[in-house]
Amino acid sequence: MCLTIIGAATTKTSNSEKANASEYWKPVEKAMGEKGKVSPDGAIKFTIPMTLNVTLDGIKLNQASERSHDFDFMRAGDQAMMVGEIGVTEEEVKNVSDMVLQSGLQVTAIHNHLLRTSPHIMWIHIYGNGDPVDMAKKIRNITDYVNGGSSASDSKKFQSKEINTTELDRIIGDKGSAEGGDYNYDIPRTDKVQMNGYVLSPIMDISTMINFQPLGKGSAAVIGEFVLEENEVEPVVRTLAANGIEVTALHSHMITEQPRLFYVHCWATGDATELAGIMREALNETNSKTGSESS
Repeated sequence: MCLTIIGAATTKTSNSEKANASEYWKPVEKAMGEKGKVSPDGAIKFTIPMTLNVTLDGIKLNQASERSHDFDFMRAGDQAMMVGEIGVTEEEVKNVSDMVLQSGLQVTAIHNHLLRTSPHIMWIHIYGNGDPVDMAKKIRNITDYVNGGSSASDSKKFQSKEINTTELDRIIGDKGSAEGGDYNYDIPRTDKVQMNGYVLSPIMDISTMINFQPLGKGSAAVIGEFVLEENEVEPVVRTLAANGIEVTALHSHMITEQPRLFYVHCWATGDATELAGIMREALNETNSKTGSESS
Protein backbone atom coordinates (compact mmCIF):
# COMPACT_ATOMS: atom_id res chain seq x y z
CA MET A 1 0.00 0.00 0.00
CA CYS A 2 1.36 3.40 -0.99
CA LEU A 3 1.13 6.24 1.49
CA THR A 4 1.19 9.97 1.18
CA ILE A 5 2.40 12.06 4.10
CA ILE A 6 0.43 15.14 5.04
CA GLY A 7 1.38 16.57 8.40
CA ALA A 8 1.38 13.71 10.90
CA ALA A 9 -1.34 11.72 9.15
CA THR A 10 -1.05 9.05 6.45
CA THR A 11 -3.62 8.29 3.74
CA LYS A 12 -3.84 6.18 0.62
CA THR A 13 -2.20 7.72 -2.42
CA SER A 14 -4.26 7.70 -5.62
CA ASN A 15 -2.78 7.82 -9.12
CA SER A 16 -4.06 11.37 -9.49
CA GLU A 17 -2.29 12.41 -6.27
CA LYS A 18 0.96 10.91 -7.57
CA ALA A 19 0.55 12.86 -10.78
CA ASN A 20 -0.15 16.00 -8.78
CA ALA A 21 3.05 15.42 -6.78
CA SER A 22 5.11 15.15 -9.97
CA GLU A 23 3.53 18.34 -11.25
CA TYR A 24 4.15 20.13 -7.93
CA TRP A 25 7.88 19.40 -8.07
CA LYS A 26 8.44 20.50 -11.69
CA PRO A 27 9.42 24.10 -10.79
CA VAL A 28 11.80 22.66 -8.17
CA GLU A 29 13.38 20.40 -10.78
CA LYS A 30 13.83 23.42 -13.03
CA ALA A 31 15.50 25.38 -10.22
CA MET A 32 17.75 22.43 -9.39
CA GLY A 33 18.61 21.85 -13.05
CA GLU A 34 18.04 18.16 -12.32
CA LYS A 35 15.34 15.55 -12.75
CA GLY A 36 14.27 14.29 -9.34
CA LYS A 37 12.92 10.87 -8.38
CA VAL A 38 9.40 11.11 -6.95
CA SER A 39 8.63 8.47 -4.33
CA PRO A 40 5.25 6.73 -3.95
CA ASP A 41 4.34 9.04 -1.05
CA GLY A 42 4.95 12.19 -3.11
CA ALA A 43 8.35 13.24 -1.76
CA ILE A 44 11.26 13.78 -4.16
CA LYS A 45 14.97 12.96 -4.14
CA PHE A 46 17.70 14.72 -6.11
CA THR A 47 21.07 13.05 -6.66
CA ILE A 48 23.86 15.22 -8.08
CA PRO A 49 27.09 13.36 -8.94
CA MET A 50 30.41 14.78 -7.82
CA THR A 51 32.86 15.74 -10.54
CA LEU A 52 35.70 14.50 -8.34
CA ASN A 53 37.31 11.12 -8.86
CA VAL A 54 37.32 9.50 -5.43
CA THR A 55 39.23 6.33 -4.57
CA LEU A 56 39.26 4.13 -1.48
CA ASP A 57 41.81 1.34 -1.02
CA GLY A 58 42.65 1.67 -4.71
CA ILE A 59 39.02 1.36 -5.83
CA LYS A 60 37.50 4.19 -7.88
CA LEU A 61 34.10 4.79 -6.30
CA ASN A 62 30.96 4.85 -8.42
CA GLN A 63 28.40 7.64 -8.14
CA ALA A 64 26.23 5.56 -5.81
CA SER A 65 29.25 4.69 -3.66
CA GLU A 66 29.31 7.92 -1.65
CA ARG A 67 30.22 10.06 -4.65
CA SER A 68 27.15 12.24 -5.03
CA HIS A 69 25.29 14.99 -3.21
CA ASP A 70 21.71 14.15 -2.15
CA PHE A 71 18.77 16.42 -1.40
CA ASP A 72 15.33 15.21 -0.32
CA PHE A 73 12.15 17.31 -0.27
CA MET A 74 8.69 16.62 1.12
CA ARG A 75 5.65 18.84 1.40
CA ALA A 76 5.07 20.31 4.85
CA GLY A 77 1.77 22.15 4.92
CA ASP A 78 1.88 24.90 2.30
CA GLN A 79 5.68 24.81 2.25
CA ALA A 80 8.32 22.09 2.00
CA MET A 81 10.92 20.48 4.22
CA MET A 82 14.38 19.59 2.88
CA VAL A 83 17.25 17.50 4.18
CA GLY A 84 20.47 17.15 2.24
CA GLU A 85 24.10 16.13 2.32
CA ILE A 86 26.95 17.74 0.40
CA GLY A 87 30.24 15.92 -0.17
CA VAL A 88 33.22 18.28 0.05
CA THR A 89 36.98 18.16 0.35
CA GLU A 90 38.54 19.26 3.64
CA GLU A 91 39.58 22.53 2.02
CA GLU A 92 35.96 23.27 1.04
CA VAL A 93 34.34 22.66 4.43
CA LYS A 94 34.53 26.25 5.72
CA ASN A 95 33.45 27.99 2.52
CA VAL A 96 30.59 25.61 1.83
CA SER A 97 29.38 25.75 5.44
CA ASP A 98 29.42 29.54 5.22
CA MET A 99 27.47 29.44 1.95
CA VAL A 100 24.82 27.22 3.53
CA LEU A 101 24.44 29.48 6.55
CA GLN A 102 24.43 32.69 4.51
CA SER A 103 21.66 31.25 2.31
CA GLY A 104 19.43 30.81 5.36
CA LEU A 105 19.64 27.01 5.39
CA GLN A 106 20.88 25.15 8.48
CA VAL A 107 24.01 23.05 8.95
CA THR A 108 23.04 20.01 11.05
CA ALA A 109 26.22 17.89 10.90
CA ILE A 110 29.78 17.87 9.53
CA HIS A 111 31.73 14.62 9.49
CA ASN A 112 33.22 11.79 7.43
CA HIS A 113 31.27 8.78 6.18
CA LEU A 114 34.21 6.65 5.03
CA LEU A 115 37.91 6.46 5.86
CA ARG A 116 40.98 6.66 3.61
CA THR A 117 39.20 8.24 0.67
CA SER A 118 41.43 10.18 -1.70
CA PRO A 119 40.73 13.04 -1.66
CA HIS A 120 39.38 12.92 1.89
CA ILE A 121 35.65 13.59 1.62
CA MET A 122 33.68 15.25 4.41
CA TRP A 123 29.91 15.55 4.49
CA ILE A 124 27.92 18.66 5.36
CA HIS A 125 24.32 17.82 6.26
CA ILE A 126 21.78 20.58 5.81
CA TYR A 127 18.14 21.31 6.60
CA GLY A 128 15.62 23.80 5.30
CA ASN A 129 11.94 24.64 5.58
CA GLY A 130 10.17 27.04 3.27
CA ASP A 131 9.48 27.65 -0.38
CA PRO A 132 10.92 24.63 -2.25
CA VAL A 133 11.88 26.57 -5.38
CA ASP A 134 13.79 29.11 -3.28
CA MET A 135 15.60 26.32 -1.43
CA ALA A 136 16.40 24.57 -4.71
CA LYS A 137 17.99 27.74 -6.13
CA LYS A 138 20.15 28.09 -3.02
CA ILE A 139 21.22 24.44 -3.23
CA ARG A 140 22.09 24.69 -6.92
CA ASN A 141 24.22 27.76 -6.22
CA ILE A 142 26.15 25.79 -3.62
CA THR A 143 26.59 22.63 -5.71
CA ASP A 144 27.77 24.72 -8.65
CA TYR A 145 30.64 25.81 -6.40
CA VAL A 146 31.45 22.50 -4.70
CA ASN A 147 34.25 20.40 -6.23
CA GLY A 148 34.71 23.03 -8.92
CA GLY A 149 31.12 22.56 -10.12
CA SER A 150 28.99 19.43 -9.81
CA SER A 151 27.87 17.57 -12.89
CA ALA A 152 24.38 17.02 -14.21
CA SER A 153 22.91 13.65 -13.32
CA ASP A 154 24.48 10.78 -15.20
CA SER A 155 23.21 7.24 -15.62
CA LYS A 156 26.22 4.95 -15.52
CA LYS A 157 25.19 1.53 -16.71
CA PHE A 158 25.32 -1.17 -14.06
CA GLN A 159 27.64 -4.07 -14.89
CA SER A 160 27.16 -7.04 -12.56
CA LYS A 161 30.67 -8.49 -13.13
CA GLU A 162 29.37 -11.93 -12.11
CA ILE A 163 27.44 -10.67 -9.07
CA ASN A 164 24.21 -12.66 -8.79
CA THR A 165 21.73 -9.89 -8.01
CA THR A 166 18.87 -12.38 -7.73
CA GLU A 167 20.76 -14.10 -4.93
CA LEU A 168 21.51 -10.76 -3.27
CA ASP A 169 17.78 -9.97 -3.33
CA ARG A 170 17.01 -13.32 -1.73
CA ILE A 171 19.56 -12.81 1.05
CA ILE A 172 18.68 -9.19 1.81
CA GLY A 173 14.97 -9.95 1.44
CA ASP A 174 14.26 -7.01 -0.81
CA LYS A 175 14.44 -6.00 -4.45
CA GLY A 176 17.48 -3.88 -5.21
CA SER A 177 17.90 -1.30 -7.96
CA ALA A 178 20.77 -0.81 -10.39
CA GLU A 179 21.59 2.90 -10.30
CA GLY A 180 24.75 4.98 -10.24
CA GLY A 181 26.87 1.96 -11.19
CA ASP A 182 25.95 0.02 -8.02
CA TYR A 183 23.27 -2.43 -6.94
CA ASN A 184 21.43 -0.61 -4.18
CA TYR A 185 18.98 -1.30 -1.37
CA ASP A 186 16.92 1.38 0.40
CA ILE A 187 15.23 -0.16 3.42
CA PRO A 188 12.78 1.94 5.47
CA ARG A 189 12.22 1.74 9.20
CA THR A 190 8.88 0.42 10.42
CA ASP A 191 8.44 3.15 13.02
CA LYS A 192 7.25 6.66 12.25
CA VAL A 193 9.93 9.33 12.53
CA GLN A 194 8.72 12.87 13.10
CA MET A 195 10.45 16.19 12.75
CA ASN A 196 9.05 19.64 13.44
CA GLY A 197 5.49 18.33 13.58
CA TYR A 198 5.56 16.16 10.45
CA VAL A 199 5.97 12.43 9.85
CA LEU A 200 8.99 12.10 7.59
CA SER A 201 8.85 10.31 4.27
CA PRO A 202 11.20 7.29 4.25
CA ILE A 203 13.32 9.02 1.61
CA MET A 204 14.14 11.89 3.98
CA ASP A 205 17.45 10.27 5.01
CA ILE A 206 15.79 7.84 7.41
CA SER A 207 16.13 4.56 5.48
CA THR A 208 19.07 2.16 5.70
CA MET A 209 21.08 2.12 2.49
CA ILE A 210 23.27 -0.76 1.33
CA ASN A 211 25.20 -0.40 -1.93
CA PHE A 212 27.18 -3.09 -3.73
CA GLN A 213 29.82 -1.88 -6.22
CA PRO A 214 30.88 -4.80 -8.43
CA LEU A 215 34.64 -5.43 -8.54
CA GLY A 216 34.76 -8.55 -10.75
CA LYS A 217 34.44 -12.33 -10.43
CA GLY A 218 31.51 -12.03 -8.03
CA SER A 219 33.27 -9.75 -5.56
CA ALA A 220 32.08 -6.31 -4.50
CA ALA A 221 32.71 -3.34 -2.31
CA VAL A 222 29.81 -2.86 0.06
CA ILE A 223 28.95 0.46 1.65
CA GLY A 224 26.32 0.48 4.36
CA GLU A 225 24.53 3.31 6.12
CA PHE A 226 22.37 1.91 8.91
CA VAL A 227 19.75 4.24 10.38
CA LEU A 228 19.25 3.27 14.01
CA GLU A 229 17.56 4.10 17.26
CA GLU A 230 19.70 4.22 20.39
CA ASN A 231 19.12 0.61 21.47
CA GLU A 232 20.06 -0.72 18.01
CA VAL A 233 23.47 0.91 17.74
CA GLU A 234 25.55 -1.52 19.80
CA PRO A 235 24.03 -4.74 18.33
CA VAL A 236 24.59 -3.51 14.78
CA VAL A 237 28.15 -2.32 15.42
CA ARG A 238 29.01 -5.61 17.16
CA THR A 239 27.50 -7.68 14.35
CA LEU A 240 29.41 -5.81 11.66
CA ALA A 241 32.73 -5.81 13.52
CA ALA A 242 32.47 -9.50 14.45
CA ASN A 243 32.11 -10.36 10.76
CA GLY A 244 35.02 -8.31 9.47
CA ILE A 245 33.06 -5.26 8.29
CA GLU A 246 34.88 -1.99 8.98
CA VAL A 247 32.71 0.50 10.86
CA THR A 248 33.88 3.87 9.55
CA ALA A 249 31.58 6.36 11.30
CA LEU A 250 28.90 6.66 13.98
CA HIS A 251 27.05 9.94 14.35
CA SER A 252 23.82 11.89 13.81
CA HIS A 253 22.68 13.60 10.60
CA MET A 254 19.80 15.70 11.91
CA ILE A 255 18.97 17.56 15.12
CA THR A 256 15.24 17.61 15.90
CA GLU A 257 13.98 14.22 14.66
CA GLN A 258 12.01 12.02 17.05
CA PRO A 259 12.88 9.34 17.93
CA ARG A 260 16.57 10.29 17.86
CA LEU A 261 18.42 8.53 15.06
CA PHE A 262 22.05 7.46 14.76
CA TYR A 263 23.90 6.52 11.58
CA VAL A 264 26.45 3.72 11.33
CA HIS A 265 28.54 3.77 8.16
CA CYS A 266 30.58 0.76 7.10
CA TRP A 267 32.82 -0.56 4.33
CA ALA A 268 34.16 -3.93 3.20
CA THR A 269 35.23 -5.82 0.09
CA GLY A 270 34.81 -9.50 -0.67
CA ASP A 271 32.40 -12.05 -2.08
CA ALA A 272 29.14 -10.20 -2.70
CA THR A 273 26.85 -12.95 -1.40
CA GLU A 274 28.89 -13.35 1.79
CA LEU A 275 28.79 -9.60 2.36
CA ALA A 276 25.02 -9.60 1.77
CA GLY A 277 24.63 -12.25 4.45
CA ILE A 278 26.42 -10.05 6.97
CA MET A 279 24.34 -7.02 6.00
CA ARG A 280 21.20 -9.11 6.49
CA GLU A 281 22.40 -10.22 9.91
CA ALA A 282 22.91 -6.58 10.89
CA LEU A 283 19.49 -5.63 9.50
CA ASN A 284 17.96 -8.25 11.78
CA GLU A 285 19.05 -6.08 14.72
CA THR A 286 17.03 -3.12 13.46
CA ASN A 287 13.39 -2.08 13.38
CA SER A 288 13.37 -2.18 9.59
CA LYS A 289 11.18 -4.08 7.15
CA THR A 290 12.31 -5.40 3.78
CA GLY A 291 9.96 -6.12 0.90
CA SER A 292 9.78 -9.84 1.60
CA GLU A 293 8.74 -9.13 5.19
CA SER A 294 5.92 -6.87 3.99
CA SER A 295 4.38 -9.51 1.74
